[in-house]
Amino acid sequence: MVGRPDPSFGLVDGELMPDSSLRPGADVPAHGVGTLASARRDGDDWRIARDPLGLNKLFWARDAPGSIVLAPRPHLLRAEGLSFDAVHAVPRGAVIDIGPDGVRHTLMTVPPHQEDAGRPLDEIAADIRFALDGYLAAVASAAPDATAVVCCSGGLDSSGILALANRHFGRVLGVSFDFRRPDARPSEDRVIARRLCDDLGVELLETDVDRSGLLEHLDVVLLEGADWRDFNVHAALVNAVLAESIAGAAGASPLVLTGDLANEFLADYHEERYRGETYYRLPRLGPSALRRWLVAGLDSTHRELGVFGAWGLPVVQPYAAATQHYLSLPGSFLARDDAKQQLCREVFRDLLPGYVLTRQKTRAQVGDPDIGGGVLAACIDQGIDQASLRHRFAELHKLDRLADLDHFIRAGRYRSAVPEENA
Repeated sequence: MVGRPDPSFGLVDGELMPDSSLRPGADVPAHGVGTLASARRDGDDWRIARDPLGLNKLFWARDAPGSIVLAPRPHLLRAEGLSFDAVHAVPRGAVIDIGPDGVRHTLMTVPPHQEDAGRPLDEIAADIRFALDGYLAAVASAAPDATAVVCCSGGLDSSGILALANRHFGRVLGVSFDFRRPDARPSEDRVIARRLCDDLGVELLETDVDRSGLLEHLDVVLLEGADWRDFNVHAALVNAVLAESIAGAAGASPLVLTGDLANEFLADYHEERYRGETYYRLPRLGPSALRRWLVAGLDSTHRELGVFGAWGLPVVQPYAAATQHYLSLPGSFLARDDAKQQLCREVFRDLLPGYVLTRQKTRAQVGDPDIGGGVLAACIDQGIDQASLRHRFAELHKLDRLADLDHFIRAGRYRSAVPEENA
């Protein structure tokens, strides 16, 4: 094992996954959610595991017959002199026992779900709320001294997590990203984050950066995020700025909470236009199929855990606890323009004020167009486009052929395999 996996917050039957489940030979839960990447050794036996959505990452490469090297990032395997072509991800949901008697591979999945057009929205929302509260309560109980640091964009997803975290953790700190501008005018994201934190009685750490300060994190993002695609890199750049700020100001035992995943679960993404070009292209799919494609794509970016992990910060993604309930929402509901607003009204009820529930979504990658745009504009204006990100990723991973990347991420998934399948 080279390096250490990012901290895991796996959930089984409504409780944090016990440490005993990760030991070689232990019973494997049939279903699980949350983040998990683990490699445990007991004598000559190993157990390797990864969560069913692929939120946490673990890679391996064979260095000799009968011998593999594991690492949480591909660049660590390259630093060991292993070929990039030999790097595979541990399959998502895989639990692999390796010992003198060979390799045994089992699979852990997301709890069963199916789209249910006939089920009332308030019932699904109640299940989501119950799952979120239960997960946060379990994490808070396991880490009683932690400061919950919630990334606050002022949007629905992060605002809901901030409000819930404030009910479960003894100390909560909000953190807000914004670009530094000559006129010192804050973005709407910052304005809403300030107002919400004031209303909840939560301290807000305001993190401001100019374009050059943002882009100096690019190499760290490409290495620790294990991805070169523009949307994920742009999101990871924001996280890198936040991580640096949190690491310097949050005090002891910070635990980062994000509102990530809700966009995938609700297929809440769209393409963007800048300087006449289209970015963040999506496949032409209906809402249900698009959601499946987006959720599958969580396997192949480490824009959250990996990037915060570069600053030693553990990350909890609370929406993972309600995965099966989100996935039960029918495509007809996802197709509604107000789907997220309607769902959040039911999930969070009186916890979120009207000014949060009714505001228009603005992504940090795009920013407010009337005050200079966001990360997308910052990158494109400096000539950092999809092609240049791809080239830089290849350079950092010391690849001789750019085409090798085509085999590493394909159709939104990492190249993955159980070690015995490539003996």
